[in-house]
Amino acid sequence: MRVIVDVDKKQLQSVEDRLGEFNKQAPSAISRALNRAASNVNSNIKKEVRKEYNIKAGDINETLTKTKASKISLKAEVRSSGALIPLDKFKVSPKTVNPKRKSQIKIGVKKDGLKIVMGAFVADINGKKVFQRESKSRLPINRLFGPSVPQMLGNEEIKTEIERQGQETFNNRLEHEINRILEKGRG
Repeated sequence: MRVIVDVDKKQLQSVEDRLGEFNKQAPSAISRALNRAASNVNSNIKKEVRKEYNIKAGDINETLTKTKASKISLKAEVRSSGALIPLDKFKVSPKTVNPKRKSQIKIGVKKDGLKIVMGAFVADINGKKVFQRESKSRLPINRLFGPSVPQMLGNEEIKTEIERQGQETFNNRLEHEINRILEKGRG
């Protein structure tokens, strides 16, 4: 999943017109506003995903890459790419290893509560992980995974909110940059 804030020729011309005699500084004003919006999107991704899912900000941050805008390339991008996240990175109850446990393990991927995962168990194999047997026999076992960060960002509510806040930040910062250039030119 990726969020791109892009500027077209029409918008560039509009900023140049507003800057008047300082129109040569339009690309740098736009690129600074784009970079601020990209930083805002980057932090809002972590905030909005964590409102819905039981995941650490560091686990989300590992999947994010940010491409900055420049005077030449008026395009900023925040991209999330990554594999499925193991269930042990989410909320697991109980998280202790107990081979004689009779009760089922509960896992909370979303914040709406814990759900029982039939046949799941916690084993300490290079750290505590959640597994499930393929059949009645002891082996083989499979590690259980939840959604990836890009899948979480596919949630329409999260995606819409992140894009709205990013666009709002871009518009506010562009206004600020234009005013700053005009004030500096007058002084």
